[in-house]
Amino acid sequence: MEKTFRRMKNPQARRAYVEAEVASGLAHQIRALRTQRGWTQKDLAARLGTTQAAVSRLEDPSYGRPSIKTLLDVGAAFDVALQVRFVSFVRLLQETQSVSREQLEVEPFDVEAQRAAFHQDAPDT
Repeated sequence: MEKTFRRMKNPQARRAYVEAEVASGLAHQIRALRTQRGWTQKDLAARLGTTQAAVSRLEDPSYGRPSIKTLLDVGAAFDVALQVRFVSFVRLLQETQSVSREQLEVEPFDVEAQRAAFHQDAPDT
């Protein structure tokens, strides 16, 4: 990580790293979420109202052009939230240095809600 951080003294290197991480991270996570649910690209396409080819592009790290609206639609299809925020370069490096399939997977709301204590109905008093 230190070696990568040192390269980031160059503004163009920082921008290139961010662009590559955003594009590849999103593509890999979309694929991980789809496979976590046991869906094909065609299944996800049906939920998005698009084509299998469009889903293939979303899962292609070299494509890198989904709009925020498209990502919101993908989140809705998977029943998960989308978070877009600015972070420091150190934090980005820490969070992207090593990514496992488990880190990319996200449970849909209904599964997560079953485990959330604050989501349970309060007893009548």
